[in-house]
Amino acid sequence: MKLNKHVWAVWGITLAVVIAMMALIPFVRTAAWWIAAACTVLMFGLCAFTFARAFRKEDTLESKVLGWPIFRVGYTALIVQIIVGAIIMGIAAFCPVWASAIAEIIVFAVSGICLTAKDAAREVVVHSESSVTDNTAAWKAIRNRAAAIAAATNHPDLRRLAEEIRYADPTPTPIDGQIAEMLELLSSYADAENIRKAFNLLEQRKGVSKATK
Repeated sequence: MKLNKHVWAVWGITLAVVIAMMALIPFVRTAAWWIAAACTVLMFGLCAFTFARAFRKEDTLESKVLGWPIFRVGYTALIVQIIVGAIIMGIAAFCPVWASAIAEIIVFAVSGICLTAKDAAREVVVHSESSVTDNTAAWKAIRNRAAAIAAATNHPDLRRLAEEIRYADPTPTPIDGQIAEMLELLSSYADAENIRKAFNLLEQRKGVSKATK
């Protein structure tokens, strides 16, 4: 949220300054000037679109890392357009309409190609990650269940058990099912014998994990 506020604030201030400069500087307002001015404002819209597109996902580190290359293309295109637009508006009295139009077409075409490539690259990464099975999901569920039981019972031994489960190797083992069943039993009957069995199972699991590596 803070990132959004800062980016939109910079975007709005920059847009206001550029519009003010276009209105106050006594350019010769020919057709070439109007093309450059309209394209500059349009590029601000494209920059805003790239920001929304880049960070459309949840506010996570992964989303930011994958989104920055897309947004970088957006603000780079805006900077280039401001420079190109300023040049065209500065020589508008001598610049043919066709030259202004071609220059703007090139700027927008290159920007569009770069945005498409960056967005496609992100989609490939996201799809690849989603298609890979997370073989640690089962142990993560056990870890969360142990933490919930420890928090609900506030039993010191169960808190210690949950802590050991938290830092255990998440790679699946044949003992994981027994540990999950034992946790459910401990949620109702946290007696010393069952707690001891749970720690023994965890020790056995550590040995199995080391043996399989």
